[in-house]
Amino acid sequence: MTEGTIRKLGLEGGLWALVTDDGRSIELIDCPEALKKNGARARVRGSRESAEVTIGMVGDAMTVDSFELL
Repeated sequence: MTEGTIRKLGLEGGLWALVTDDGRSIELIDCPEALKKNGARARVRGSRESAEVTIGMVGDAMTVDSFELL
């Protein structure tokens, strides 16, 4: 699991990302509605399968498998 802060970034009409504690941005592909809480702390588990190329290009990307709001 990766821990960080959920952020809505204004790129390409808006996207959801997890900004990790070490400053990396990970775009959340098909982000679940319950996770769309700008500024919330969360632990997210996901996979890179089907997340190789994204429109946002903010860094890494992952498809969310599970998450926990902190």
